[in-house]
Amino acid sequence: MLQKRLPMKLGSSSVLLNFCNRAILICCFPPLIAADVHPNIGRLKTDLEYLTSPQLAGRASLAPGAKLAADYVVQQFQQAGIQPANGNSYLQEFTVTENTLDAATSTLTMGELQLVAANHFTGAFHRNLSIKANAVFVGYGITAPEYGYDDYKTVDARGKIVFLFDREPQEADPKSIFLGLGLTRYANYRSKLKNAQSHGAVAMVIFRSAKTTAAVVRNPSPTRGNAERQIEDGVKIPFINLNEAGANKLLPNWRAIQEKLDESAKPQSFTLPNEVELQLKHSNFKQGTTWNVVGMIEGSDRTLKRETILLTSHHDHLPVRSEKYYPGANDNGSGTAGVIELARLFRESKQRPKRTILFVSFGAEENFLLGSFYFVDHPLRPLVTIRAVINLDMIARNEAHTPSTEGRLVIPSDTRNQLNLVGTIYSPGLQKAIEKGNRRVGLQFDTKFERDSTQNILFRCDHYPFLLADIPAVWLFGGLHPGYHEPVDTVDKLDFTKLEKVLRLAFQTVMELANSKASPGFRTGP
Repeated sequence: MLQKRLPMKLGSSSVLLNFCNRAILICCFPPLIAADVHPNIGRLKTDLEYLTSPQLAGRASLAPGAKLAADYVVQQFQQAGIQPANGNSYLQEFTVTENTLDAATSTLTMGELQLVAANHFTGAFHRNLSIKANAVFVGYGITAPEYGYDDYKTVDARGKIVFLFDREPQEADPKSIFLGLGLTRYANYRSKLKNAQSHGAVAMVIFRSAKTTAAVVRNPSPTRGNAERQIEDGVKIPFINLNEAGANKLLPNWRAIQEKLDESAKPQSFTLPNEVELQLKHSNFKQGTTWNVVGMIEGSDRTLKRETILLTSHHDHLPVRSEKYYPGANDNGSGTAGVIELARLFRESKQRPKRTILFVSFGAEENFLLGSFYFVDHPLRPLVTIRAVINLDMIARNEAHTPSTEGRLVIPSDTRNQLNLVGTIYSPGLQKAIEKGNRRVGLQFDTKFERDSTQNILFRCDHYPFLLADIPAVWLFGGLHPGYHEPVDTVDKLDFTKLEKVLRLAFQTVMELANSKASPGFRTGP
């Protein structure tokens, strides 16, 4: 096209000026979309066959399979030619405590009333403890200035045990002051713990919301291992969850308190009259090390290379139960193999990213996201330099109804070309980058989980700790499906066409984020 527009006399000044102007445009303004990539299905299958093999036995944290999985990711990063991101190491190790609450001897005492864990509450901590302190009831335990809401505004929680509801106000109300029928980042217990700690609280006691919309489905398969806490955790205080019997004994009018709070949409915090003593005792203590795997491609721009784009997954899965192992091909062999393949593709690409790309495979995701929380608490690059996080988890199966979604979500009959985006409500700029990256790929996006409170999806993956840190983060999620967290999550059930599309999308999106002049930005307001 350019040659057809050149004047006939190639030696003229007009030709030279025209040519130079166009050359400047080409050099200064690279193509809108990065060159397409072609994930190698053979390599992906090889990675997945190993990660889901009986030798790794489900890759559960603190089990030998987790170390084998981490070592495999390290080996593939090395072979791909990307740099280690933790000094000279590809591993970021952290210590986890696995223990069991002694339900017969763990107690909560208030005045003359004593609750025993066996009958009234659950919880655990990484050590035995005894705490005696005054107590305050702090509503939902939320401080959200962007919504004009603060449960701690009228009480002093310093040195006290805080009592609060789980979830958030008006969660079943489409006109909620928060996010209608969706849940915000404040509804999760981890956000409440960090907020309680920041207000000086010494422990947290949770009342289960009487108005919760969360789907409760009995599932005989293990949803996680027993590892409860990191040793070097950003949160230093314990929490327990009261059951209905415990809540009724401890505060008989708790439902009325919640009703009044939800009606007014204003905090109803107050001081409790009696001192409270919490004693937690544990057995079966086990401490062990697990790992995040971290690799890096340094940015090419002298200034922008200080900024970081994260491409993440998790490599752990579930422990053996009743002599059955859980291969975890989709959860999250697909995301782990995907990050490995993307590391290869970025290394092979002729287009170098201007910002630095960090490839992270988290450990202990199935243990309450301990690996990603540890990374945020101990970042390998300053958190202020992280411009965006693209998280890959369960990206190679087609969404279909499970017992928890039946009657609660609308899922099309054909989801082969559909992908859920989780977390983009906090960064419209990040969603735009993903949509731009999708121009070559043509996937159909669904953001239903931004408006749903039944599945708790916002809190269930490694993008969530970054959202709590005000960092734009999105989970690319194929959706729930039959066989989730069961022994039948095997490689033969994966849709490799879909996996290939998601990886192409991730490549295009990360390249766009790495080279764009603007950052996607984080939105805290409604």
